[in-house]
Amino acid sequence: MSFGARLKTVREKLRLTQEQFAELGGVKRVSQHLYEQNARVPDLNYFLKLREHDVDIGFLILGTTSVPKGERSLTVSLAGAAFRAVDEFARDDDGELLPCRERERFFAFLCATLAQDDEAYSTADLKARLSRFASM
Repeated sequence: MSFGARLKTVREKLRLTQEQFAELGGVKRVSQHLYEQNARVPDLNYFLKLREHDVDIGFLILGTTSVPKGERSLTVSLAGAAFRAVDEFARDDDGELLPCRERERFFAFLCATLAQDDEAYSTADLKARLSRFASM
């Protein structure tokens, strides 16, 4: 299930219109529609605002509602750093964003990798790690 489909599922489960759900995230209805169509990807502020309304951000971003037994969950700041890193790195040679599905896979990979470490990472730390990873 794509990010847009998960977003629409959550909105419909809450019995909200696109306009009502958009208000929760601090955006306009048009942006909400584009998110649900996978034509655009929301920024971190959108997710943080939805989280304030008890929306399951883990499900929206990763497609899972619980952390598998034995794995530690990501902190919001770590997930935010991964999200920003994806936003900066998931671009083609012309500087255009990669398709939504590829960015989602990259984000899931980053989150899974970072969840195994006990260290805190800044966006700069992630950039350095990703640069080393890309050069392998």
